[in-house]
Amino acid sequence: MYFRVPSAVIFCLFLPASGWALDNGPITGITLSSGGLAEVIRKADIDSSGLIKMTVPLDQVNDVLKSIVVYDQSGVVEGISLPGPDPLGETFKNLPFSEEDLQSPARLLSKLQGTQVRLDKAGTQIEGLILGVSVRDRGDRGQVHVVSVLSEGGIIGVVLDPATEIMFLDDDIEQKVSRALSAVGKGKSDGARTISLKIAGKGTREVAVSYVVPAPIWKTAYRVVTLPDNKARLQAWAVLENASGEDWENVEVTLSSGAPVTLKQRLHDLYWKQRREVPIDVSAGYVPRVDTGAEPDLLTMESEAAPGGTLQRSRVAAFNSAVASPKAVNMAAANVGEVQEGTVTASFKLPWPVNLERGDTLSAPIVDKVVSAETVSVYQPESGLQYPIAAILINNETDASLPKGILTVYDAEEGYVGDAQINGMPSGESRMASFATDKKVRIAQTAAPESHINSIKVADGVLTATVRQRTSTKYVVKGAHDDDRTVIIEHAKQPGWSFSSPQLEETTATHHRLKIEVPTGKKEVVTAVAERTIAETFALVSADEHRLLNMANRSPDPETARKLQELAEMQSELSQIEWQMQKMNSRKSEETTDQQRHRANLSAIQPGADLYKRAIRKLSESETRIESIDTAVAGLEQRREEIRSKLGDAIRTF
Repeated sequence: MYFRVPSAVIFCLFLPASGWALDNGPITGITLSSGGLAEVIRKADIDSSGLIKMTVPLDQVNDVLKSIVVYDQSGVVEGISLPGPDPLGETFKNLPFSEEDLQSPARLLSKLQGTQVRLDKAGTQIEGLILGVSVRDRGDRGQVHVVSVLSEGGIIGVVLDPATEIMFLDDDIEQKVSRALSAVGKGKSDGARTISLKIAGKGTREVAVSYVVPAPIWKTAYRVVTLPDNKARLQAWAVLENASGEDWENVEVTLSSGAPVTLKQRLHDLYWKQRREVPIDVSAGYVPRVDTGAEPDLLTMESEAAPGGTLQRSRVAAFNSAVASPKAVNMAAANVGEVQEGTVTASFKLPWPVNLERGDTLSAPIVDKVVSAETVSVYQPESGLQYPIAAILINNETDASLPKGILTVYDAEEGYVGDAQINGMPSGESRMASFATDKKVRIAQTAAPESHINSIKVADGVLTATVRQRTSTKYVVKGAHDDDRTVIIEHAKQPGWSFSSPQLEETTATHHRLKIEVPTGKKEVVTAVAERTIAETFALVSADEHRLLNMANRSPDPETARKLQELAEMQSELSQIEWQMQKMNSRKSEETTDQQRHRANLSAIQPGADLYKRAIRKLSESETRIESIDTAVAGLEQRREEIRSKLGDAIRTF
């Protein structure tokens, strides 16, 4: 029996509803690291099933898998499960249809050939096996899809239309289609993963779960107020953001400084081990090679047997007003919390629960203390300026290592005076923060390099001179007209040079710091001396007279100086001989050219003529001059060899 119906079709599947509610549990604590990570702590209630479920953004799954920790004194963690990185792809991997086939009932039915179905239209039902789906052209009314079904009454073609209901009678096929549709629905919003933690244990109880995920780096902004008697009021404020994607309600916040090593790995991705493919053997089989006999044992190889921190913990107290000046007390005290100084980090815990909406920013104080601090003028010669920079030298007298940050400087009398940068500062160390140009002080510098030979040795014709180099730098400091100044000059280090200065205060990785007190309107001089010893080496036979004379004039030993002077005289005479020989060879070349010209003239002139006789005479005179040049050159060569021999003897007996 045939049913002819319109081309459209409604595909009705009645699928069972399923699902469960996720319970992430509230965030109770967050530790923000200066390495750009956050340790998140959540509390969760579990029952006898021991199952905790939480939703994690897809871009944080790898970090959660890397770092998740469960805190439960009454249970044991059995494992963690979650959907894979490509659940949609895994769903369709072993199905007889694809995701695209679910777009059309005709396409799906064509892929399920042989499946038992029931087609229902206006109360009429047809049951049978799907043979296939074809397209029928209906002229002006377009095309329709016809499904062929093998029923008890034979093969029936059914036109699929909106009134047709299709039901799979094969439970396995129905479940596969149901799961595929569910996976497609979830894949449309595939931005998170549900992580299930299985914890074995008895009874209902509260547990904690922590994990580490990326977070914005928290920043530090310092305020410092200079006080009399080389003191300063130092406050440190942390600036942080809630980028967790959910509001913070009564969350304990801890800020961790230091330089942690932070790594990530794609633990949620699929990796397949590469295996070597072994080809199928289709050869005729192994044919043994014809034996050619053993070779003689020409070499015997013998193998040799192979022989056969307890954390320091302290509290940073609030600002002690008994130590501060009255003007500093006017600055409101900060409510700072506890600090824990570890081996490589310092952690600052805010003293109150934090309520912060997602996306908002919080700034909170973490340090408030009066510390030793000195206002100085710092001169850096490489800047090219004649003025020093006003700076404050802060000593970290807190019990914590302070992170680097920006610093705003206030004067107890004048108010705001400038900004500065400050590097990380372990407890007990000091850092200098430059905040303004001090144009009331001027500094000029001069440098006088010297070079002195300590000793000269000659061995095998090679001279080695031990040279002491010395550079003396003088800084002339003109003080301010209205106040005394403490001036620090940062003199650059020179690798391999020793350094000395009466004003040397301390040394950094790159500079020597020279410190001097300059009274009002006065001039002071700072001296710095750098020295080193080097070796100058050269072969005496190849040294020119100028180098030998220079070495003779600088030699501390008169006898050595005399010998070097003699060598210089020999080298000078050799140079003169070489110059004379070059000059004579040049004259000889000119005479040879003239001879060629005279011979050319003779060939063109009638023998016996006056011009011919004159040319003969010129040629003879030129030949005489060439002979004279050859004689002189020979004498010079002989003298050169004599000097070379004498020079060699002098070098050997030096």
